[in-house]
Order: sequence, then structure tokens, then C-alpha cells
Amino acid sequence: MPQLRQNIITGEWVVMAPERAKRPNEYVTPDTIKKQSKKDCPFCVGKATYKTQIKDAETENIYVAPNKFPAFVKEEKISSRSYYPEDGFYRAKPAVGGHEIIIVKDHNLGLNKMPENILAEMLEATQKRYQYYHFDGLTEYIMGIYNHGAESGASIEHPHAQLFASSIVPNHIIREKHGAEKYFEINGVCVFCDLVEHEKQEKIRILYENEYFVGFTFYASRFPFEIWVLPKIHQSNFEDINKREIDALANALRLCLNMLDATLNDPPLNYFIHSLPTTSDNADYFHWHLEIAPRLTGFGGYEMGAGTIIDIATPESCADYLRQGLKNQEKFHKF
Repeated sequence: MPQLRQNIITGEWVVMAPERAKRPNEYVTPDTIKKQSKKDCPFCVGKATYKTQIKDAETENIYVAPNKFPAFVKEEKISSRSYYPEDGFYRAKPAVGGHEIIIVKDHNLGLNKMPENILAEMLEATQKRYQYYHFDGLTEYIMGIYNHGAESGASIEHPHAQLFASSIVPNHIIREKHGAEKYFEINGVCVFCDLVEHEKQEKIRILYENEYFVGFTFYASRFPFEIWVLPKIHQSNFEDINKREIDALANALRLCLNMLDATLNDPPLNYFIHSLPTTSDNADYFHWHLEIAPRLTGFGGYEMGAGTIIDIATPESCADYLRQGLKNQEKFHKF
């Protein structure tokens, strides 16, 4: 029988309907992303398109540049709080902020092939840009993301993450923040910290754990194989983690991605980092985290109309399948 599950943080409901599910191997989809050689790639080092680079975030294997087609524009002369028209039915304001690309220099190192040390460099460069925008006086929210595969929204094959700095806090983040505040008021503890402890005790959704991070399939998942990676100690801001923690995050992310690759044959996916808005101080109630969202199914009329998601694979079955897939891959590689 289908089951309704509630997101303990936001209060949103999802429908678990595994009777509608495909077999796991049927989730594998062909990748239609545009293939580009190095000589045609706009992101390869030396191309005129991206000669404007942000040097303070560059590492041995990573460089950062403004997006040529930004969703948010850095413009100090326009106040992000200037609404127009001043009188009228609708509200609008300039999309002030920043939109940058965090580019791996090696054209051939897609997310599924990226070594842990380069993944760590990419996360470190992302964090440096978080720190830059946190104090610019215009930005209210920063989000780091990675689109992998055509179905994820990626349009260029060359491996790259993105950073969005906006003058608004997204609606979903507002719901997370308000839900976490309410939980803290009632229980006197961070809901994310409780979530980590509960998952570690139950174990059935746990995928991987190291000294600093734990990764698990999310109880109220919106889509099959949704994974959350959380710090084991309370931290409200991604900007504040240290180098050892960045390395541990890269390790946890790499292992979770390996599981998806081993079982679903390099599926299209997004990952994104949720951190505290810049307008809030370090908070006892909020816990930054990284979410991995495989793009294996689409939304139908009910999801679009109701705003309630039907997930056709339970996180428990997904966790079991991912653990078994990685175990089989490791066994295979021993011979």
C-alpha cells in the first residue's frame, strides 16, 4: 500500500508508491549531452571566452570564471532592494548577485571519473567564493551546485560546478530554515543533528560514514536514490568548514557517487549545497548539508498541480541496492 511520508524539516509530504516502480536497472538512461573535443570546448584553459578568471580561487586543477550567461549579475550601482514598478499589482527587482563557473582544468575528468583530491579542490574553490559573496552587502543566499549529464541541465560536457549568489533567499530554503527554527523552539536541539543521530541508530538508510560526515538515502525522498550528506558535528555554514573537513566531504561524496555509478551506470544527477542565508548569524537550529538528486524520473500532472511528489522507490530499497552494487563492483575489481 502506498505511504505518505513527511519531511521532518520542511513539513512537506511525499507519497511513497513502490508498486509503480521500475526495476532498478531500468532507471539507466542514455546520455544525450553534447560531446565536445578539447579544441571546440569553451572551458578548456586558454580559450578567449573565459580569459576573465578569478585568480584568488584558482588551484592546481581548478579555475573559476564569471558565467558568460549569468542568472544573477554583479552590479554595485543597483540596490538589490529596489523594487519596480513602485506602484502596481506585481513586484520585480533587478537580479543582483553573481553566477560563476568552477571549472576542472582536465577536460576528460567528468564527475564519475573525478579523483577525490580534485573533487576536494573543486569544493575548496566553491567555499572560497561562498566566503567572498557572504560579506559583499548585496547577497542574501549562496548555493553551489553541479549538473552531471544532459537530463540534469548540463549543456557542456567539460566538468564544472556552478555558484549562484542571489539577493533573495529561495522558497525551499525559507521552508527549511523556518522548519528547523520551529523544531529547535519545541525540542531545544537542531533537527539536522537529530536526523544524523537517528539515521546512525537505524542504519537501514546509511550508505557511508567517515570521521566527519555521514551519507544516507533521505527518509522522505522526492525521487529515487536521493542522498543527503551531512556533517556529524553541528555546523550552520558551509563557509566555515576547514581543510580537513573539505577533504572528508570529498571522500564521502566520492563514495556516494561511486555507489550510484556502480548500480545505475553513471546516472544524470545534480548535487547542491544548502547553507544558512548570509543575513542570519551562525545558528544553533540550522545545519548545512549537501544533497544528491539523481535525475531518473520526471514529474507528472499530479506533481506539477499539487506540488506533492510521488516517489516510486523507497529510500530503504535504494540504500540496499546501492550498498550491494558497490560491494559487487569491489568484488569484481579484485579479480
